[in-house]
Formats: sequence, structure tokens, C-alpha cells
Amino acid sequence: MKNIFFTMALASALLFTGCSNAQSSNEPVTSENNDQVINKDVNVAEFATLVEKKEGLLLDVRTNQEYAAGHLEGATQIDFYSPDFQAKIKELDPETPVYVYCRSGGRSGQTAKMMKNLGFKAVYNLEGGIGAWQGSGKPVVQ
Repeated sequence: MKNIFFTMALASALLFTGCSNAQSSNEPVTSENNDQVINKDVNVAEFATLVEKKEGLLLDVRTNQEYAAGHLEGATQIDFYSPDFQAKIKELDPETPVYVYCRSGGRSGQTAKMMKNLGFKAVYNLEGGIGAWQGSGKPVVQ
């Protein structure tokens, strides 16, 4: 009886594990015209390296108050909660890489997914948001 229970539990665990790894949003996706779309969560070190290259748009999606309290140097701010948020995102160049962050990674993660659906070619989301950035000793400006 114990062997049957153990076997069923193991089979269930393998089934769920296999399904959860189907396709991560962190992997490049090839579109119909074979263009690679990058939608990736990155840690602080990788985010800093990408931003230092100054080859894209650094996007802060926090509120005006959060932005005023401290932000990454050179960041453009678009308030995630603004009624015209999606319209403002659509005005951005989808060919330009975007490095997006918020307080802890939730809003920026949602923004990255939205941008992917809007056809943006490369979007990098800062895991842990500005909290992780500051926690690793990286600077912010006011």
C-alpha cells in the first residue's frame, strides 16, 4: 500500500513539474516572421550591465511619489496606475530595447508581458524591482 501511494505521489510531482516548464517568459520567442522577441526577467547585476550600455529605454512604472523618492538615473517614468498607461506605452518605439522596473517587480512584470503582446522586440524586467537594486548597494537619484 505504501509503495502505491509513493508511486502515485511521485508520478503527480513529475507531471506537474513537466507542465510548469513548458515555455518560460524568460526565453526568447520566435515570431511568425522569425524575429526573436526577448521578454526576460533579469537580476540586478545583469540589469545594471544592460542599462550601462545605454542602448535602450530605462522605464520606471511606479507612481509619481515613488519616482520622486528615488529612481534610477536616466529613467523615464510612466505611472502604471495612470488611466492612459497603455496608450503611453504604445507611443514608445517597439524596436528599442526596454529595461523596466517598479518597486518589487510585479507591475514591471505585467508591463513586460503587455509590451511583448504589443510587439516590443526586447523587454528586460528587473527581478525584485528597485528594492533589490538598492538592496545590492546600487545608487538611485532624486
